[in-house]
Amino acid sequence: MKLLLGILAVSALFFSACSSTFVVSKDGKGYYLGNSSNAAFDMFCGSGDLLKILADTRLPQEMKDNLYQYNCGSDRSSGKVKQVYASLTPDLRKDLRKSFKNHGYDINYMPC
Repeated sequence: MKLLLGILAVSALFFSACSSTFVVSKDGKGYYLGNSSNAAFDMFCGSGDLLKILADTRLPQEMKDNLYQYNCGSDRSSGKVKQVYASLTPDLRKDLRKSFKNHGYDINYMPC
């Protein structure tokens, strides 16, 4: 029984650690992908950048649609963005980060 509880505790830590996204910054402002603030919305969605960034990835269309909807739609949800991101393969995560970089964003840099 103790072994099972230990395995469950380690699994919970592992999956919670893997469910984070990454910091995206541009023009002196940085936010985690999936941040539900109005400023992050303006940066990713109001500018139209997120649509262009997602279009330039190899992500399956359903994942692109979900990432856009959960970042920019009326039902914005940082939790759902994290779930979609956690479901991506390492190669697709790298592709998404690379697309942000190709569109002038810095990755995992938080400006002061």
